[in-house]
Amino acid sequence: MNQVESAALKLVLFTLAFLAIAFAIWWLRRPRTAHAAPRTPRESRLPRLSRGTKPEPEHVEIAPSRLARVSGKAPLEQPPAIEWGDAPVSPPPEVEPVAVETALESHVADVERQVVRLEKSGAASAPPPTGLEKPHAEVVTLRLVPQIPPRDAISTTSWIGGRPRLPAGTEWPKIDDQPADFLTQIDCAGLPRALWGGLGPRDGTLAFFIHRRKQNMRVLHLREAGTRVAPPFTLNDPEGWFGPYGGLGTGDLAPFAIRAFPEWPVDLVTVRPGEADPREEGDADETGRALYDRGYDIADPAFHPFDWGSTTAMVALLEMRLGELAREDAPPAAASDEDADDAKRRVAINHEAVDRAREIIAIVHDSAARDTFAAGDATAVMAALHAIRWAAAVRTIDPETGVERTETIILPLTTHRADADLWVHDYQTMLFDRAKHAWCANPDHLSAPTRAFYEPWWQELAAREMAAMGHEPFRHIADFDEDRDAVLIELPTSGLMSRRFGDGDNLVVTIDKADLAIGDFSKIRVQISN
Repeated sequence: MNQVESAALKLVLFTLAFLAIAFAIWWLRRPRTAHAAPRTPRESRLPRLSRGTKPEPEHVEIAPSRLARVSGKAPLEQPPAIEWGDAPVSPPPEVEPVAVETALESHVADVERQVVRLEKSGAASAPPPTGLEKPHAEVVTLRLVPQIPPRDAISTTSWIGGRPRLPAGTEWPKIDDQPADFLTQIDCAGLPRALWGGLGPRDGTLAFFIHRRKQNMRVLHLREAGTRVAPPFTLNDPEGWFGPYGGLGTGDLAPFAIRAFPEWPVDLVTVRPGEADPREEGDADETGRALYDRGYDIADPAFHPFDWGSTTAMVALLEMRLGELAREDAPPAAASDEDADDAKRRVAINHEAVDRAREIIAIVHDSAARDTFAAGDATAVMAALHAIRWAAAVRTIDPETGVERTETIILPLTTHRADADLWVHDYQTMLFDRAKHAWCANPDHLSAPTRAFYEPWWQELAAREMAAMGHEPFRHIADFDEDRDAVLIELPTSGLMSRRFGDGDNLVVTIDKADLAIGDFSKIRVQISN
């Protein structure tokens, strides 16, 4: 029986009770005709009463508790008991029928108001009219949105990369008897109730670890707060998951990469059907490609090194590329006189550029060993490099004749052009990597111009490389049943996070919903989408 029917039944019963009480009062107080008693032979007839005399009404006594139930008011206090013979006993006050009716009408009005309120609330939460449909549970997914700029590191509860927080006494997780690679740690208290259909933990944290080369993973549900623990190994495995931005992890640029994963705080953002999604599809690096094509000059303060580490790495890269510039040969014998003269001029310009640049490189190494770094040091180095000129041969095709032409262009040593790329773009790629690690540790490590340039770029990459939970996989994986499986997490290849899965695909971790319901993370499946 619902609340509406219960209230209606109470109203009917109360009405019937009132009618019974009113009838009883009337019956007891109705006028009565006195019948003559049978006479005995010796009995004398009593005188008749006058017609004008009315019989005295009999008093009806109603208990205070009963009166309280009728009127809805608290019973009156009873006077102290009086012993018989001490004082005359007054008859109880009569109950006026009008007062009873007024109290009943007031109570009926209250009951009717309650019925109307219950009907409204019941209609608001009532199931569909047919009664056959069952309301669907809310479907939500989760996005792990990198904080750019980061907020207070002390309050960070979910992050990707860096170091896990393990309870005291917890050993670093191993897979196949080898220390595992830490991926991410998620605060379960921040997960929406409807995620995974309400399954899974909502306390503690989930920490994800992966084998350093294989698609084997361990997921730990840590119920206690812990302290940050550094990994017991360095990233020196060429077959691992390390993949910094711009291919910095391979080729002759590999020695310049920071072989670590930046610790990037993330916000857990719930996405419901029809709501805006912070994750974006499309090209992950529009800014980088546009920067390469349009050209730029690293004498701009946005590209200045920010400590001795980034400064010495810059001049080491420059020295490596200057060796290639110094080895430029004389023009071929079959070249025209004009081309030969241009080639000789380029060789002379570049030899001078190499000599001057090496002087600056020596000064940088000497200063790094003796002095504390200051922003003015970087400004002086970049100004000195900008003053050096180098020459490049640019080959073009004449659109009218189709003949190849060679043109000599002279540029500052700090300038990059798409058709004259010596070392500047490689330096910018290296600076991108070092700047994000320094910024994650403390954004104040970077200058205002550097932050103003890189932060929007990092936001663009974050939107296209965003991790997610509780959704259908973004890309196809071989073993996934939406009725059986839940996506614990999907981590895309990310230059921002220095992660590479497969040929630039996504790492997808799924679990049976039955196992998720009981918190059993021992049988998860790890796949790389394609």
